Amino acid sequence: MWALFFQGATIGAIIAMPFGPVGMLCLGRAMSRGVRAGLASGAGAAAADALYGAVAAYGLTAVSDFLSAHAVWCQGVGGLFLVAMGWRLLRSAPAARPEDRAGGGHVRAFVSMFALTLANPMTLAGFAAIFAGFGLGRAEAGAGDAAAVTAGVFCGSMAWWVVIALGGKMLRRRLLDRLGAIRKVFGGLVTAFGLWALWYAATHPVGGAPGALP
Repeated sequence: MWALFFQGATIGAIIAMPFGPVGMLCLGRAMSRGVRAGLASGAGAAAADALYGAVAAYGLTAVSDFLSAHAVWCQGVGGLFLVAMGWRLLRSAPAARPEDRAGGGHVRAFVSMFALTLANPMTLAGFAAIFAGFGLGRAEAGAGDAAAVTAGVFCGSMAWWVVIALGGKMLRRRLLDRLGAIRKVFGGLVTAFGLWALWYAATHPVGGAPGALP
């Protein structure tokens, strides 16, 4: 059981590590709003990774087939999320005392990152490929084995997001006077990712494979 947990943790870390728009948003929130906002954002991404990991581990082919059939639509939704978040970063100013923000802001950070990560069907494709490489996700695997792998995926992914959030806190101390400019850079990059995702969704047929959206 523990071996499966650690295999799941390794897979979760591998899936989370590519630094795309989700990573930039998590890092940017930790820098501008405090480490708790970064951790809440990372927890949302890790929860979505765990959900996709559960789909792969439990062999839920109906869910997998539905997501594959609607991959381009999901990518369009993810693109809209990214454009909205990037625009918000471009227009907003960093909080003077991010640690004093209301807890509701952390809930919104969790939910937004959970939804954004779920809107990327490529995550499920990545899980399926890595699970096959590890020899996991077989039909004969028991529910307890799948649960251990899923828990490992969450912990492995969350460990990476803790590193990102703490890194954002350290960078905030060093770059406090430049946070406004950094937010605009991140906002521009996230918006660009979103526009690319929307372009891809608009120019590819429904049911086709989505483009890479980390």
